Amino acid sequence: MQLTTVLSFFGVLFLIHLVVYFFIAATFDIKKPLAKVGVYVLLVFLSVSFVFTSILLRFSENVVTETLYFIFSFWIGMLINLLMAISAVYFILLILFFFKKKLNRKIVGISTLVFVFLFSVYGVWNAFNLKVTEIEVEIQDLPDDWVGKRIVQLSDVHLDGNLDEDFFVDVVNSVNELKPEIVVITGDLFDGSVSVIDQYLGLLDEIEASEGVYFVTGNHEGYSGVDMILEKLKTTQVRVLEDEIVDINGLQLIGISYPSLSEPEPKNIKKIIQESEEYDKAKPSILLYHSPTSINGDVNHSNMYLSPDIDFSGALDLGIDLQLSGHTHGGQIFPFNFVTDYIYDGFDYGLHEVDDFQIYTSSGTGFWGPPMRTCSRSEIVLITLK
Repeated sequence: MQLTTVLSFFGVLFLIHLVVYFFIAATFDIKKPLAKVGVYVLLVFLSVSFVFTSILLRFSENVVTETLYFIFSFWIGMLINLLMAISAVYFILLILFFFKKKLNRKIVGISTLVFVFLFSVYGVWNAFNLKVTEIEVEIQDLPDDWVGKRIVQLSDVHLDGNLDEDFFVDVVNSVNELKPEIVVITGDLFDGSVSVIDQYLGLLDEIEASEGVYFVTGNHEGYSGVDMILEKLKTTQVRVLEDEIVDINGLQLIGISYPSLSEPEPKNIKKIIQESEEYDKAKPSILLYHSPTSINGDVNHSNMYLSPDIDFSGALDLGIDLQLSGHTHGGQIFPFNFVTDYIYDGFDYGLHEVDDFQIYTSSGTGFWGPPMRTCSRSEIVLITLK
């Protein structure tokens, strides 16, 4: 199954590069066999470059491997933009063909390449420039001590080769300026090799929150080595919630770990909460869960990806007031925002209300893979309780 997935991935990448090859060959009227072979070989190399540098980065993080990773991950993002632009150009040319109109092929091709490059550069700027998204959430029976108080949500930071210490320093400084009572990190804080985590641990201790910093795992902690990550996090001020409930001055914080790849049995989250001695249905509660999906029935890593359940009746039954999630990145790169919107039935970004239950899905503080965002922003979420 895994081999089939890998081969399919490389097959799709190769086909996209093949489309780009024909577009470039047509644009610049490349006819010489040697030139054709040169362009073809370059694009074949680019089709495996991202995966190759990703593996390289796990073995050795230095200026060279980080630079190569940035260049080739940028190329993957640009490739997606290029495919969309080429598809649009061919569609326009098809329409003009029926009306017996022609455009200068070279001008159209060069204009397309320039536009895609500039659009991709904008995507990089957009990814690295954080915004603070401010929302207000009304919670029934909220204790007086919590009225008007602030919670900051970070999610999907993905600290790895493309996001270094400087970026996380900006995140920490921005969080501290907001003066929150609680900071919650809803998964995918780290990405890549666990060997680079140590450089961020000190910065986690610099986050200022009067009632603490809380963390639940995401799927990428599972890919990187969840046990080692949790071990290291527990040396910091961060409180790791592994299917736990904490009462903070009358407000319940429920932290559910992401179902691990290694877990042999599906995870019944609703049952975990129901059977917890710490859970009190009468008290207001906030659920921290990486994926913007329900807590009904048994879940595992596979069905959360292939058939996510967005029926929030389980949370309603338990009396949970608010769920904070991430995972989707808001699509990150156009047109994947339409894909996430379809898969998660509109719950892929923003604040949504279902009867007495609310869910906020963050677009993420960082990004994954290509260092760009063309359909969403990197955000820190500031939640004021009402």
